[in-house]
Amino acid sequence: MSKKIVCKNEDDVQIEFSYEDDAEFFLISCDGIYSVSNNVVTSENTMTDGSTYQGSTTKQRNIVITAEFDSDYQSRRDFLYKSFKPKSPGTFFYFENEEQRQIDYYVEGIEIDEAGVCRNAVISLICPDPFFKDPADTTVTMAGWEPCFEFVHEFTDELEEFGVRIAELVKNIENDSAADHIGIEVLMEALGAVRNPVLYHMQQDIHIQIGTDDYPFDMEPGDVVKITTGTNEKNAYLIKGGETQKINEYLDEESEFIQLVHGANTFIYDAASGVDYLNVTIKYRFRYLGV
Repeated sequence: MSKKIVCKNEDDVQIEFSYEDDAEFFLISCDGIYSVSNNVVTSENTMTDGSTYQGSTTKQRNIVITAEFDSDYQSRRDFLYKSFKPKSPGTFFYFENEEQRQIDYYVEGIEIDEAGVCRNAVISLICPDPFFKDPADTTVTMAGWEPCFEFVHEFTDELEEFGVRIAELVKNIENDSAADHIGIEVLMEALGAVRNPVLYHMQQDIHIQIGTDDYPFDMEPGDVVKITTGTNEKNAYLIKGGETQKINEYLDEESEFIQLVHGANTFIYDAASGVDYLNVTIKYRFRYLGV
């Protein structure tokens, strides 16, 4: 079985646990990566049997790694302490065959056996966001340029196209993962003059718009509007001349920070003027309840 765990802390120090016979830290067990727990809220009513469901939220995840080592006790203890500093953040990477998932954590504690030929180390990690994620973003281009070749490339024909312009005002993203409300990153780049760009989500009947008739937002060639909708990351930015600034004050009153829901997600982009001068991409990472 090809399985390993890598933990990397805020200082880019990383440590590996695996089932390989020659592993520096042999993985005995890893609890908390296959299970999920929810807080279910109900209310009881007088003279009514049972209760009424109010809602539920997924609890934080507690990952507990148990590993052993059988030599170089002092140096390996020091490396464990260096890798898992108290209260420090890090990223947990899970590899199994061709699959890879990751999740952010904070160190809760570490316990290491004092004596013995094979000494155990138990590391407890708290993940406030309980969902695992893909290792890299998925990028969907609604409007932009798609390259026609890659380097190294041999030019064999005259007038060979470097790229093809893509312009799909409507795009569907299918979320078949077990998680709902997945944050996205939207990039709107102006190739010419654009006013009040907007993105619609058809299934939810919501939108997010930068600028209004009374308070217009004008983009010049090279300007990029960046919208992030993840948990604790709900903002709109303008990237102009290499500098980034928040522009949340330009959001119209009915704007909502769009997230992917389970199933179909149909997006439409538009603008008060200059819609043909927009490059639009959407980036996201699916979230998973376990590995």
